[in-house]
Amino acid sequence: MNIYIDESGSINNHSRHEKFFVIALIKVDDKKKVEKAYKRFVSSNIERLKILDKDKFDENGQIIRESGKMFDGDSFKELKGAQFDREMKIKFCEHFSKYGGFEVFYIKLDNSKLSNGLCSDIATAFNYPLKLAIEYFINKGYLSKEEIHLQLDERNEKTNKKFFLQQYLSTELKAKGVLNNNIDVTYFDSANNKFVQVADVFANLYYSNLMVGKYNDHIRKLKEKGILKFVFKFPL
Repeated sequence: MNIYIDESGSINNHSRHEKFFVIALIKVDDKKKVEKAYKRFVSSNIERLKILDKDKFDENGQIIRESGKMFDGDSFKELKGAQFDREMKIKFCEHFSKYGGFEVFYIKLDNSKLSNGLCSDIATAFNYPLKLAIEYFINKGYLSKEEIHLQLDERNEKTNKKFFLQQYLSTELKAKGVLNNNIDVTYFDSANNKFVQVADVFANLYYSNLMVGKYNDHIRKLKEKGILKFVFKFPL
């Protein structure tokens, strides 16, 4: 079972602007469907994506969104939800929902409720809620307790903790009898993994809704179609 993970926001319990941190888990059941959806989305929106990937300035002339996240010159690199405007996020959501072949799970961290101790170690602040969420999803029957393969953007990988997440999840969940086998964790440059890119955009969609609203109807439709399975909230 392959699960692709990316996040939006930052873990910070002292920022008034960063109220939430969102982790999206995309469980892909039919790779061919999702790959087809990805290719057609990119090809049919390529010119608009180029425009969205340009520098964006505020009223004072300060850059609020840098260019070059999705394109290298004219060459497409990857999808980045933070570069999308509202129209493109909605188009993405509707397009991928039409193809299906995947399920979405969210982990929502409320920064205002996080302890200073937890926030002092960002790796733990990421890994611990992820462990709790996966345990919950398995116990509720959303995920299998057999083989689980997690694939994450490599920016989540700490050089000195390359295998820590894999060891941590496997040890904790097997000790509780939640898992029958080890969890396999692999890190990718997201530009080389289209499924991690899909997780990136869905993470940003939910994060944007928490911060400014405007996507409630589309998130509700994901639930109605059986694509959005659960939102795990932390702290509990």
